Amino acid sequence: MLDLGIKKSGKERTENYAVKYLNELVPQEEISGEIYVGDIKKREVKKKEINEFYIIITDHDTQVKWICGLITSYYPENGTIYGERGGRVYSFIDSLNHVVNKSMTNLEDSYSVDFETFRKSVNDNISRVTVKAVAPSSINAKAVNLEVISVQLKDNPETQRASTLLDITDEYPQLRMAVTNIMDRKEKVTRESIAAELKSLFDNNEMGEREYNHGLKELDKMNKGG
Repeated sequence: MLDLGIKKSGKERTENYAVKYLNELVPQEEISGEIYVGDIKKREVKKKEINEFYIIITDHDTQVKWICGLITSYYPENGTIYGERGGRVYSFIDSLNHVVNKSMTNLEDSYSVDFETFRKSVNDNISRVTVKAVAPSSINAKAVNLEVISVQLKDNPETQRASTLLDITDEYPQLRMAVTNIMDRKEKVTRESIAAELKSLFDNNEMGEREYNHGLKELDKMNKGG
């Protein structure tokens, strides 16, 4: 057979991996690996139709593929999934948001999330995660919740730039407020957009003149430093 240098696809590379499921994890156990978020699927449980998506974590070191199903409320008219505090969807998204965006945990009572934006952001920008199994809040739950404790971003210049800005602005409340607003609108975080958002906050009386000037001063230091 002539070797043409054709490489096996990722699917073929992992087809012999052991497959494990969410209900095999016990509280405090940690797993790490390449992450992939699947699409929303409908299935029937006890004659009731539910919506579910799968988070697949593939550990190439141990050759184990973890299949983690998350049942969610799904509204196809606007593509939104919904998770309440204490639930599996909430736990995963809340902890991921904390690790990636440095947001506070358990701040919201619930999350309404544009699923395709969430799915694309994770699949396009995160290469590897480490998650910890935590005890579910419901005594009737048959599997643990998942709490993200660390992520590794892909080598994406835009992602890395935004992440660096988030790290730098984290210690400055005025800049942090501006960055949070920009991210809430799903816009790109740049020095220019932070400056514009500071001006908007000041103009709308959501930030005092002293805070505004301090924010611009710190942003100017960032510009000179980078």
